[in-house]
Amino acid sequence: DSQEHPLVVLSAMSGVTNLLTKMAENAAERLPFEEDVKFLEEKHFAVVKELIAVKYQNPVFTKLKLMLNDLEEILHGVFALKELSAQSKDLIVSFGERFSNYMVSKIMEQYIPDALYIDASHYVKTDSNFGNAHLNEELTNQLVQSLAITHADKLMFVTGFIGSNDKGRVTTLGRGGSDYTAAIFGAVLNAKVIEIWTDVDGMLTADPRIVKKAFSLPVLSYTEAMELSYFGAKVIYPPTMIPAFMKRIPIAIRNTFNPE
Repeated sequence: DSQEHPLVVLSAMSGVTNLLTKMAENAAERLPFEEDVKFLEEKHFAVVKELIAVKYQNPVFTKLKLMLNDLEEILHGVFALKELSAQSKDLIVSFGERFSNYMVSKIMEQYIPDALYIDASHYVKTDSNFGNAHLNEELTNQLVQSLAITHADKLMFVTGFIGSNDKGRVTTLGRGGSDYTAAIFGAVLNAKVIEIWTDVDGMLTADPRIVKKAFSLPVLSYTEAMELSYFGAKVIYPPTMIPAFMKRIPIAIRNTFNPE
C-alpha cells in the first residue's frame, strides 16, 4: 500500500547494552576497558562487512569509528575521575542504539535511498531521572511531529531507549525502553499499528519456562496486557502500553524468527 509509511525503532545489538554497562563500571573501578571497545568495533564492523557492499563501506566504518572514539573518551573520563554518575552511565549505554540504528540505516540505504538515521535523543525530551527518565509529552509531541513533517518521504531508523533532558544531556527510558520509544512515536504520529518484533509469538498466558502448557493469546485488551506486563510478562515493557492506550492504537507482537 503506497499510503503506508513505516518508521523503524531498533535496540542495540544483542549483549551490547550489558557490555557497555560493564565497561562503564569497570572504568570507574580503574579496570581496563580497551579490549571491550575493540570487541564492540569488531562486532559492528563484521556486520558492515557482511551486509554493505564494499564500495559503500568506508564512510560507515569512519562514522562508527568516530562514535567509538567518543565512547572511549567518555570512558577515559570516568576512569580518571574514578566515578560513574547516572548521567555518564546513560551517555555510555546510549551508544548501543546509536551504533545499531546508524548501521542498519546504512545497510537499508543500499535498497531504499530514503533510509535515514535518527538519533531520538534530539526528539524524545525527558526529565533528569537518569536511568529511568520520564517523558515530557508536550515537548516530545511537538518535536516528533516536526521531524515527521520535515522527513515525510524518509524511512526513518530511530534509536530506541534514549532521550535527553532540557540541557540536552542524554537520558534512558528504562530497560525495554525501545518498545516505549516505538509507542511514543506511534502515538504521536497516529500509527495504524505498533508492531513489536521479538522472539515469541505474541503474549503468553504464563512464563513458558515455568508453565509448560502456556499458550499465546491472539487478542488482549490494553488492561489485560498492562496487568500481565506489570506482573512480569517480559514481552512488553509496561510504559509502552500508555501512549498506545491513550490513542487506541493496536499493539501487535511479532516473532522475528517466525513472522507468520
